[in-house]
Amino acid sequence: MAASHNFELLFFLFLLYSLHLITVTTTMLCHDRERSALLHFKQTLPAFSSSSAYSKTASWKASGNSSRDCCSWDGVECDEATGYVIGLDLSSSLITATIHSNSTLFSLVHLQNLNLAENNFMNSSIPPEISRLSNLSFINLSNSSLSGQIPHELSGMSKLASLDLSFNHLFGHFPIAIFNLPGLIVLNVSNNQNLSGYLPEFNKTSPFRELNIAFTEFSGTIPSSIGNLKSLTSLRIKNCHFSGSIPASIGNITQLTYLSLANNMFNKSDDLSWLQKLTKLTLLNLANTNLYGDLPPSLANLTQLTILILEFNYFVGEIPLWLMNKTQLTALDLGDNKLTGQIPRSFSQLKNLDYLSLSNNNFTGSVEAEIFLSSRNLSFLDLSGCKIKSNFPHHSNISLPRLRVLDLSLCNLIEIPNFPQFASNLRALVLGGNNIHGNIPHWIWNASDNLELIDLSGNFLTAFERNPVSIQSKSLSYIDVGNNMLQGILPIPPPNTYFYSVDNNRITGEISPMICGVRSLKVLDLSNNNMSGPIPECLAHSLEALFLQKNNFSGTIPQTYPKECSLKLMDMTQNQLTGEVPKSLSNCKLLQILDLSKNQLKQSFPTWLGTLPRLQVLLLHFNMFHGEIGSPRSPSEFPLLCIINLSHNTLTGALPVNYIQIWNIMKVVRTGIESYIGIEFYMSFSPVNNVNIYPSHYQYYSPMILTNKGVKTEYKKISNIFNAIDLSSNKFTGQVPESLGGLKALQLLDLSNNDLTGPIPPSLGNLTQLESLDLSHNKLSGVIPQQLAAQLNFLSFFNVSHNHLTGHIPQGTQFSTFDNNSYIGNSGLCGFPVSKNCGPLQSPPDDNEDGSEEDKFPSGFDWLFILVGLGSGLVVGFVLGDISMDRHPWLIRGIVRKFGRTQKKPRVRGRQIIRA
Repeated sequence: MAASHNFELLFFLFLLYSLHLITVTTTMLCHDRERSALLHFKQTLPAFSSSSAYSKTASWKASGNSSRDCCSWDGVECDEATGYVIGLDLSSSLITATIHSNSTLFSLVHLQNLNLAENNFMNSSIPPEISRLSNLSFINLSNSSLSGQIPHELSGMSKLASLDLSFNHLFGHFPIAIFNLPGLIVLNVSNNQNLSGYLPEFNKTSPFRELNIAFTEFSGTIPSSIGNLKSLTSLRIKNCHFSGSIPASIGNITQLTYLSLANNMFNKSDDLSWLQKLTKLTLLNLANTNLYGDLPPSLANLTQLTILILEFNYFVGEIPLWLMNKTQLTALDLGDNKLTGQIPRSFSQLKNLDYLSLSNNNFTGSVEAEIFLSSRNLSFLDLSGCKIKSNFPHHSNISLPRLRVLDLSLCNLIEIPNFPQFASNLRALVLGGNNIHGNIPHWIWNASDNLELIDLSGNFLTAFERNPVSIQSKSLSYIDVGNNMLQGILPIPPPNTYFYSVDNNRITGEISPMICGVRSLKVLDLSNNNMSGPIPECLAHSLEALFLQKNNFSGTIPQTYPKECSLKLMDMTQNQLTGEVPKSLSNCKLLQILDLSKNQLKQSFPTWLGTLPRLQVLLLHFNMFHGEIGSPRSPSEFPLLCIINLSHNTLTGALPVNYIQIWNIMKVVRTGIESYIGIEFYMSFSPVNNVNIYPSHYQYYSPMILTNKGVKTEYKKISNIFNAIDLSSNKFTGQVPESLGGLKALQLLDLSNNDLTGPIPPSLGNLTQLESLDLSHNKLSGVIPQQLAAQLNFLSFFNVSHNHLTGHIPQGTQFSTFDNNSYIGNSGLCGFPVSKNCGPLQSPPDDNEDGSEEDKFPSGFDWLFILVGLGSGLVVGFVLGDISMDRHPWLIRGIVRKFGRTQKKPRVRGRQIIRA
C-alpha cells in the first residue's frame, strides 16, 4: 500500500509539473493585443517596405503555421516568462514611411529595446508619444531620415540607458534634461548639423560611458566638471562650436580610449600635460584646436595610441624621435602645422601605418619617397607641400598592395613618378601644382583597375601621349588636367566620368560628338582654350555645370533642355555664339549662375528667365539684346537675383522699374553667417579603422581681383551677400527711378552711358552698402543730393561726369577723396574738387543732402562668378567677365580647387588646392 501511495504521489507531482510546462509554453506565445499592434503597424507601411524579402516585416503574417506567435517573427523579442514583446529590431529593413503619433508601436508598453536605425522615415519627426514606452532602456533611431525637434518628453524616460539619434536632420535645441537621466550610459546625437545645445555641469554619479555630439551646433564651453565622468571611454566633440579653453580636467577621465575635440574654436593653448594621464587612449584627434608650441612630450606616455591626428594647428620645431617609437600607430596626421627640420628617415620604422599626412609644413631639404614606400600597409599618403626627391625607383619590385590615395601635389616634382603603376588598389592620384613637363603618359589612366580620380592640374604638361581620341579606363570618374600647356584635340573622357576639367590649356578643334556617350558627365570645364565649332546638343541633357568661356565656339546654344534638367551653372562668355537664349532653359529650375556675355546673341530681353526660382547671377552684357525690358508677369519672378549685368547692349525704353521693385533679395542687408558661392561634391574612400579620416569633400571657389584703392587685391572667396546691377551702355531713357533707393543691400550700381534725364534721386542715399556708383555719360540735371555725401559711407568709386548737373558739389568724408574726373563735363558744378568757385552768391549746401568713399574703382566693374553650394557634390569656382575691354578689370578669373579636407595651400598658377 505504501508503495502504491508513493507512486500515486509521484504521478500527481508529474502531472502538476507537466501542467506547469504547458502553462509556461502557453505564455510564450505573444499576446493577441501586441500581435495585432505589430500587424497594424505593418499595414501602415507601403507595400514595397513590408513585402520585400529584405524587410524583417516580411515574416509578419496574419495567417499561417507560425502566425499566432509573434515572438517567432523576425526582429521581435519576447520575455520568456510573460510573453510580452520587449524588443523590436527593424534596423536596415528598407522601411520608407512616416512615423505617426497614433502609431500602434507606442502601445507596446513593455518594450525595452527599440531599434529602427537605417530606414527612411521621410523627414517625419519623433512623436512625443514615444514616452509612453516608459520601460525603454535602448533607443536607436540613427540614420533614418528623421527631422524636427527632439521631443523633451525623452527626458522623462528614467530607464533609458542608450539613446542614438545620430545622422538625421534634427534641429532646434537639445533638451538638456536628457543629460541628467540617472541611468544614461550612451548618448549619440552626432551628425545633426542644425541641432544646437550646450553641455551641463556633470556630477560624480553620472554613469556616462559614451558621449558623441560631433558635427552639431553645440556651443559654449566644455565645463571643468566633465572630469567627473570617470566611467567615460569615448568623448567625441568634433566639428562643433565650442570656445574657451580645453579643460585640463579631461585628464581625470582615465578610462578614455577615444577622444576627439577637433575643429572647434578653442583658445590658443600649449599646455597639454594632462594628456599623460590618459594612458588607455587608442585614438586622439585634436585637429584644428588652436594648439601651438612643440609637439607635446606627454604624447610619449600614450603607449596604446593607434590613431593620432594633430593637423591644422601651430606646432613648431622638428618631429621628435620618440614619435618613431610608436610602432603601433596606424594613422598619423601632422599636416598643416609649422613643423621644421628634415623629415626623419626613421619613419620607415612605423610599419603599421595605414594613413600618413605630413602636408603643408615648413620642412627643410628633400625627402626620398622610398622611406614611405617600404610600408606594405600604407593606404593613404599625403606629402603635399613637402619637397620630394624625383629620383623615383623605376624597378618593378616595389609592391604597394594597399595604397589607395596618393597626394604629392606642390612637391616640386619634375616628372610623374612611375611607382603608382605598382599600386594595384590605387583610387586617387593627385600630382597637381608641380613642375612636371612633357607628355601625360598613357599608362596613367589605367595605373590601377580601381583608379577613380586623377589630378594633374597646374603643371607644364604639353600633350596626351599617343594623342588618344578617347581616354580608356575602367573606373575613372574624376579627371583634372587643367592649367597646363596641353595641345591637340580634346580626348573624350571614359564613360563613367562625372567631372572633366581641361581648362586653361591650348586645346584646339571641336568637341567630338562622342562626348554624348559619356552619360554620367556632370561637370565639364573646357574654358580658356582655343576650341571652336558648334556645341553638341547633348550637353543640354545631363550636366550640372558647364564652363566653355573664352573659346571660339560658334553656332547656337543647345536648344533642348529636358524637363528634368539638372543644370546649376552655365558659363559661355567670350565666344562667338549667335541666335537666342533657348527658351527650354526655363526647365532648368536648379540654375543659379548664367553667363552668356560677350557673344553675338540677338533678341529682346528673355523675360522668362524670371521663372527660374534659384537664379542668382545673370550676365548678358556685350551682346545684341534690344528693345524694352518690359514688366514681370508675376511679383515672384527673379526671387533670388542678386547680380545682373545687361550692359553694352541696345536696350531701350525706361529703366525696368517694375523689376527693380521685385528684386527683393537686394533689399535686405544680410548680416548673418555668410556662405560662399561654389560647387561641392563628395567622394567616399574606405575609412581607417572605421574612422572616416580619408578626404572626401571637394570644393571649388573662384578667386577674384578687386581694384581696391587703386591696387589690385586678390580675394580667395566670394560671399553670397554680394549685390550688383549694371545697366550701362544701352539706350535707356527717362529718369533714374526713386525705387532704386529701396535696394538697400546694393553694393555696385552702374547706369552710365545711357540717355537718362532728370535729377539724381535723393533716395540713392539709402543705399548705405554702396561701394561703386557710376551715373556718368547721361543727361542728368539738377544738383547732386547731399544725402549721397552724408550716408554712403562705403562709397569707393563715384562718377557723375558728362551730365548737365549744376550747383555745389556736396562734401563728406568719402566725397572729399574724389578728384575732378568724377565731375568733369558738368559746366554748372562748382566747389571742391573742380576749379570753378561757387562764389558768395551760390546757395549753401542743403543740409539734407549727402555722400562717401574709400577705394577707387574704374568707371565700371568686372564681374565675378559666385556659386552657392550646388547640392551635387562637385564644387567648381568661376567668375564673371569684365564689363568693358577698355576698363581696368575688377576681377580676374582663376579657379580654386582642392582634393581633400578643408585647408589652404599655396597658389598654383591661378589655382589653389583647398581641403574640406
